[in-house]
Amino acid sequence: MSLEDKIKFLKEKWLETTVKFADNNFYKYSVDVVSGWVYYTPTYALQEAIVGKDLDTIVKTRALGLLAHAIAMRPMGLLRNYVANKWNVTKKSPLKDKIKVNLVAITPIQSIVYAGMISGGMVWSGKYDLKSSIYAWCVGVGLGALHAIPYGFVQDAARNIFGIKPAIKK
Repeated sequence: MSLEDKIKFLKEKWLETTVKFADNNFYKYSVDVVSGWVYYTPTYALQEAIVGKDLDTIVKTRALGLLAHAIAMRPMGLLRNYVANKWNVTKKSPLKDKIKVNLVAITPIQSIVYAGMISGGMVWSGKYDLKSSIYAWCVGVGLGALHAIPYGFVQDAARNIFGIKPAIKK
């Protein structure tokens, strides 16, 4: 076997292994979770600080957020896949159609998860400030709808980086 043949063989094996790895469900799940952590953790921490949550509660809420995103981000990603396919939304579709996919697939799940995270943060910190929590949830859901717009694009970018098909395809 010549050197060129050996190199070709190694490239083909590497590509085959990489494709199998990228097709692994746990890998896809992990990529969607990491994209959620990267986007939502700093943005929601900032928004909770702005509405007056104390630092201890914010830290605990964000820790719960990491757990919540580990549970919720892949279902959101799968729902984005479903909605984009059902509505035939592609990269060539108008921006408003892409935004609709993100809003419909992300906001409902996110609002429920965020309520749980805020409640859990209060319980864990022992600081039961119902007024600021309700305010934070209302702001969070309102901004969550706005967050859904860029997050969908962040999720697709992460999927592209890690070799997974995005929800909004070519």
